[in-house]
Amino acid sequence: MTVYADVLVIVNLYIDYILLSLVKSFLNIEAPGYRLVLGALAGGALSLMGLMPLPGWAGPFTAGAAAMLTALAAFAPRGRRLMVKCWLSLWGASFLLAGAVLFVLQFVPAGRMALVGGAVYFNLSLPVLFFTTCGAYGVFWLTGKLLPAGRGAPLIKLTVTNRGRSRTLWAKADTGCSLREPFSGLPVIVSERGALSGLAPEDGGPMRVVPFGSLGGEGLLYAFKPEGVTGPGGAKLPCYIALTDSRLSSGQYSALYNPDMF
Repeated sequence: MTVYADVLVIVNLYIDYILLSLVKSFLNIEAPGYRLVLGALAGGALSLMGLMPLPGWAGPFTAGAAAMLTALAAFAPRGRRLMVKCWLSLWGASFLLAGAVLFVLQFVPAGRMALVGGAVYFNLSLPVLFFTTCGAYGVFWLTGKLLPAGRGAPLIKLTVTNRGRSRTLWAKADTGCSLREPFSGLPVIVSERGALSGLAPEDGGPMRVVPFGSLGGEGLLYAFKPEGVTGPGGAKLPCYIALTDSRLSSGQYSALYNPDMF
């Protein structure tokens, strides 16, 4: 079967975009669409390594390197641990896809589908790819119009301003986070201390004590009232922010909020 480089790149651009979207959902991380497209472009270009005359033992190493570069293009910069998770998740998803393709090849007529190195190749013309893409987009658009919209993503971006500085952080919705400052009754957002370094009052500064209870027991958190907190759509939220020394995630988010706040 003749393999055309342009078709190989375009097909793997599609496939890498789908794999990156799966990794994004699996790890519950935020990544804008243009970054996924950038990662897919990198993955599509790297699929050309499958056309190089490499020995068989080099396959896993080139696939791993391609997965790493694709993950960096789509998700960097992140914490080291999270980037390793992105890389391994993408690499693992690629292995699963390759296994599925090998299974399907048993039932597909010869010359219509192949594995080229670690990349997938479909013997389709560019016009067919274009029109099937338009058709798939139309199906997804129509489905989105007919089905009711969800409540929204569990992660939001918050901008915290205090002491003349601003910091942006990602916060996850948590219905169990119903803390309120006892005297004012204002809602409380729980944040990792390191995420707001330089914004929180120094030791001995104006802090309030907020009691909390969880499955792990009860305790106290120290909270402060920032000069401003801006949520989705520029909404201003009067609230307190409680600081914790515990890690709330492996880098996907650094704060918890109650979805009823917005």
